[in-house]
Amino acid sequence: MDLFPFINSFFTKNGEFQKTTLHERSRHFFMINRFCSIKYPVQASYFNHLRINPGQAVTFWQELLSRSYSRTPGWMYTKTKKDKEKAKAAQPVTDETIKEYCQHMQMSRRDFDTWTNMFGESAWSEIKQFEKMTNIK
Repeated sequence: MDLFPFINSFFTKNGEFQKTTLHERSRHFFMINRFCSIKYPVQASYFNHLRINPGQAVTFWQELLSRSYSRTPGWMYTKTKKDKEKAKAAQPVTDETIKEYCQHMQMSRRDFDTWTNMFGESAWSEIKQFEKMTNIK
C-alpha cells in the first residue's frame, strides 16, 4: 500500500489498517513520524531512537490520531515543493538586478532572501533605488 492510501486508512478505514502487517507499517514509519512531528513534536522525537519498533510506533500514531480525528487532518499534508513562480511574482525587480546588488553588497543570494523576508517593502525600495542608480550609469 502506498503512503497516502495508508494514511487515509488511519482515519477512515480502521478495519483496513488492522489488516496491515507490522512490516508494512514499518515501511511508512519515517514519513508518518515526520508528518506527526508537525503537531506532536515531543512524541515524534521519542520515536527517533534506534531500538524502537517502527511498526508498533505507527500503531500508536493510528490509535492516538483516530481518537481525535474522524478524517485526515489538514496539517498531515504539507507542501513539499516551493512555488518559484509566486516568489518571482512578488519580486518587483529582475534577477539580474538582484545579482548585481548581491555582488555590490557582498552578500549571498540566501542572505538576500532572508533580508528581503525580514524587512519586506523597505528592502525592496532600497533595491529599486539601486536599480535606478545602476541604469543611469
